[in-house]
Amino acid sequence: MYLTEPQLTDIIKKQFLHKLNAYTGVFSSLLVMQLIGIFLGFGTGSGGSSSGGTLTVDYSFSTGDMPVFFTFLWAFSMGILVTTLAYRNDAFSFISNRLSHNISSFLFLLFASVIAGILATLAGSIIKFITLLQSNPIFTETSGLFISPTDFFLRVLTSVLYTGLFASLGYVVGSFIQRSKFVLPLLIVAIFVIPLLQLNMGGLDLIAKIVAFFGTETSLLLFLMKILVTVGILFAISITVTNKTEVRK
Repeated sequence: MYLTEPQLTDIIKKQFLHKLNAYTGVFSSLLVMQLIGIFLGFGTGSGGSSSGGTLTVDYSFSTGDMPVFFTFLWAFSMGILVTTLAYRNDAFSFISNRLSHNISSFLFLLFASVIAGILATLAGSIIKFITLLQSNPIFTETSGLFISPTDFFLRVLTSVLYTGLFASLGYVVGSFIQRSKFVLPLLIVAIFVIPLLQLNMGGLDLIAKIVAFFGTETSLLLFLMKILVTVGILFAISITVTNKTEVRK
């Protein structure tokens, strides 16, 4: 019994601030992944030409999808990385339990997702800008911050939400791997073997429905609710899976 018992919110705050200082390496890897995405993003657009009489018009389309894709890949791998033994042992320096460790880790993932989502959108704009400098355009159309601020911030919000979703999914996968080492080979089978079998059988209905559930939503409010509810469910699953595990194992 102590005269002053530590509050859960104070413990979570200290662990969160500690992880911001200790896990700076994940942001370095984020920059590397986005640089790879920018490099691979050049030349991935489409284009063509049309002519009429003596006039020939060449046109091309350039998108910033590659940095966003690599950001999602980084978020998923980071979610798994945070659950590894080396990262879990950092929490042993604090008076903590599994709940405070999970909450602080999840807050860190959400904070990192905000940074990553913003940088992913800006990285896509870099591809468009450099492509613009390399060509001699007559007409250009792009949804930038100054041309269409509403659309720009909407893309930033969407990128942040998707990044948080992939980070949460990675955290759940890492939590299952933490409980049993047999989860990893099962995960590999689920990712690579089952889709190939479904493809040979003529359908990827489940994957297509999941993608359509998020990707075809036109209402921003409903899309936001879908992401937040899904992330909340994934977080609850992570706590349930690891609630009987000591912080240091």
